Parts: sequence; structure tokens; C-alpha cells
Amino acid sequence: MTTAPVLDTDALGRLGEQLGDTDMLCEFIRRYEALLDQRVERLQRALSAQDHEDWMDAVLSLRTSSAMAGAHALSTLAARLQDDFAHCPLSPVHWPGRDCLAEIMGALRQLAAETARQLRLFLQQVGVATGQKT
Repeated sequence: MTTAPVLDTDALGRLGEQLGDTDMLCEFIRRYEALLDQRVERLQRALSAQDHEDWMDAVLSLRTSSAMAGAHALSTLAARLQDDFAHCPLSPVHWPGRDCLAEIMGALRQLAAETARQLRLFLQQVGVATGQKT
């Protein structure tokens, strides 16, 4: 598991400034959180099918969307996994063993759940600070 902070609140603040609206920031975070499990499941499917191309596409999607949403630890883990799998020979791809794959997915799921929890807390704090319901 990574030691990076789960959320980068500075990145969330910058995103809020770019969007120019707290409601838009909250909606972006809600959409990211709603799609997070689907992104992790796509990684699981790619691993199960040993589909290197889909894995690389899915891990890039998780990495970039997480970075945009301030999910620093998840983005960092996805970047590390992207680098690790990018160095696998393509013909044939040498996939980690079953135990290692289970460990990778367990770490991803655990971190995704913690990220979602902390994003919900962030949304609550934003709502309290602005006097809005989130």
C-alpha cells in the first residue's frame, strides 16, 4: 500500500478555482466517485482476461481521473502499476502470479474505498463551509 496522502486538497482547491463554482466542483467529485468502482472493475476484468492493452487503457483512465479529482494516493498507485506493466514484454505478456494479482486488486479496492470515503467527507465540509447541501 502507498504512503501518499489519500486526497490532495490543494488539487481539489485548484480544480474548484478552474471550474469557478463550488456546485460544479461537487458534481465533478460525485461523478468521479460514482465511476470509481467501475474503473476498478475494468482493471479486474483486464487482469482476469490478461488483456494488456485494456489494462494499460484502464489504468491510465484511473490514473488521470484520480489526479484530476485530487485522489493523490490512487493516482500514484495507478501510475506505479502502469509503469510496472508497461515494462512487461508484450509477446507474450508476463503477468504476475495469481496471488500477486489478488494483492494488487485488494490494494486498489481498499484504496478506492478509502478515497471515496474521504471525498464524501470533503463534500460534506464544502457543504458546511458554503452553507449548501452536498
